[in-house]
Amino acid sequence: MTSTVSGFTDTLRDQESTAVKVKPSVKKICDNCQVIRRHGRVLVICSNGRHKQRQG
Repeated sequence: MTSTVSGFTDTLRDQESTAVKVKPSVKKICDNCQVIRRHGRVLVICSNGRHKQRQG
C-alpha cells in the first residue's frame, strides 16, 4: 500500500525492513545473529529483522 503525504511517497513495508538499531555497543540476541564488519562499521545481521543493529 502506498500513501502520499506532503509530496512524500513511502511504503510502510520498506520503512520497516530498512530499520536498523544504532547502538554504542552491539551484541548477538539469538543464535542466528552474526556480528560482521562492513565499511569500518560493526553490524549484527539476522534472519529476524528486529535483531538488525549497527554500532555508531
